[in-house]
Amino acid sequence: MGEVADVKQGSPDETSKEQWYEPTDQNVKSIGSLASSADFNGNAGFIAVRTAIPPEQMENAVRAAVRSIDLQLPLAQVQTMEDAVSETEAPRRFNTAVISTFAIAAVLLAALGIYSVIAFSTALRQQELAIRMALGSQRSGILRLIVVSAAKLGIVGCIFGLIGAAAASHLLRSLLFNVSPFDPLVLVMAAVFVMLLASAASLLPALRAACIEPMKALRME
Repeated sequence: MGEVADVKQGSPDETSKEQWYEPTDQNVKSIGSLASSADFNGNAGFIAVRTAIPPEQMENAVRAAVRSIDLQLPLAQVQTMEDAVSETEAPRRFNTAVISTFAIAAVLLAALGIYSVIAFSTALRQQELAIRMALGSQRSGILRLIVVSAAKLGIVGCIFGLIGAAAASHLLRSLLFNVSPFDPLVLVMAAVFVMLLASAASLLPALRAACIEPMKALRME
């Protein structure tokens, strides 16, 4: 009788259960007369081999060792532990890829939306901007004015986004492992990224607004 370290028999995010190892001979004795032929079988099993050489070079040796014990015992699948763990994580990697794809698409749409709104509002304010410049406003001031307008949109978007993230955090919990769905650091970094994205998206309309000719813009009306 002895103790071993905790072992995950299934997915890493499954709740650990109490388990024990028991030799077959001891198991037969513990069940006693209540045992049936269906309780014990050798239809399947696993062999774990720890080696210092590359695992690919051990496959033939392991097969030979098994055949030396019983020619009727086939090895249906030989794989490294990394491959075995990778197979169990495949559904989560797929979920992560899908969520990441939607996240990237959302970021691109957000950038395009901010750019469109700022460019449209800047076009509508050409007369105002021209008057400001005619009255002595510097081009740097016009540039700052447009960027600040975009920053205000970014702040509003961050507020609604953080509220939505808090509301959806319990839905994402089932897709995460050892990661909190409501991590303050991640949310702060996301908000900062959105603000930088808003500033970058407004840069081109701001540069165009700062380069307008006041007299030409005033003659357009």
